[in-house]
Amino acid sequence: MKISVIKRWILSLVKNRRQHEKMEEKINYLENKILNLESEKISLINNMGGGILNKVKKVTPRPFLHGISVHLAEHCNLNCFSCDNFSQLAKEGYYKIEDFDSDMQKLSDITNGIVEQFYLVGGEPLLNKNCKDYFYVVRKYFKKSSIWLITNGILLPKQDNAFWRACCDNEVTIRPTKYPIKVDWEYIKQKCKDYNIELSFFNDENVEKTSFKTALNLKGDSDPFDNFVICHRANCRIQINNGIIYPCPVVANVKYFNEYFNQNLEVSRFDYLKLSDIKHYNDILSFISKPVPFCRYCAISKMDTRPWLRSKKSIDEYII
Repeated sequence: MKISVIKRWILSLVKNRRQHEKMEEKINYLENKILNLESEKISLINNMGGGILNKVKKVTPRPFLHGISVHLAEHCNLNCFSCDNFSQLAKEGYYKIEDFDSDMQKLSDITNGIVEQFYLVGGEPLLNKNCKDYFYVVRKYFKKSSIWLITNGILLPKQDNAFWRACCDNEVTIRPTKYPIKVDWEYIKQKCKDYNIELSFFNDENVEKTSFKTALNLKGDSDPFDNFVICHRANCRIQINNGIIYPCPVVANVKYFNEYFNQNLEVSRFDYLKLSDIKHYNDILSFISKPVPFCRYCAISKMDTRPWLRSKKSIDEYII
């Protein structure tokens, strides 16, 4: 009798264990299925309409500025197709260093020096013979920010030792883009190595540059919000020039397009900020996280990829 009871008890334990194992297997299966469904849902949300989460990020103010672009020279020594800085249309022009110093000081006061990167650009910045002096100005006010010199590289081999020392002293990263042109990159690499300067190509150094078309809508009847939330420039970095903050290079430089082609794409007082009017960092961060009236002149959704270098200056390169 006792043996029979013990046997039934043991059998019940075995049976319960099997049931528990089956239940555990089912729970694990359901948990994995839930995780997969959640991942699929997130992926679906990201992929809908160019990425809903990415669009949300566009209209969400950043904690601090990702980057600030500065034109050291307005013009360029290349004639690139559909340049959205309109540098191939611009006349010779430079950011006066005394004005630059004043603007950097004001910006440092506003941001408390908290800016991730500075892009010293153009045009071609090396067309400014005093290019190296701007490195010292930026580093004076922004001790921890990255400084990138954005160049096509043509004039790098012609720079003197003072230029290379300035890059080293101010921890400037040289960020060239490799265009289908002849440049002595081996010489440049050796110079950077000799002076302990970081050299980092924007594109793979084995790949020559191609570009998208910056499409403009001359009628100005595009939806500003639709353009803004899919624009790769939106809420990314500002451009500063002579005491004015612009949300993107198109707004900052469309004056060259207007003058060359006799157009009137209007830049209103709501399309920029004056440094002198800014009281708080959040004024800038809020401003760049929403579309401006000028966004109605863009046609970002209809951009296409074309060969980069062209000699023709045609309005067809910009309009739809």
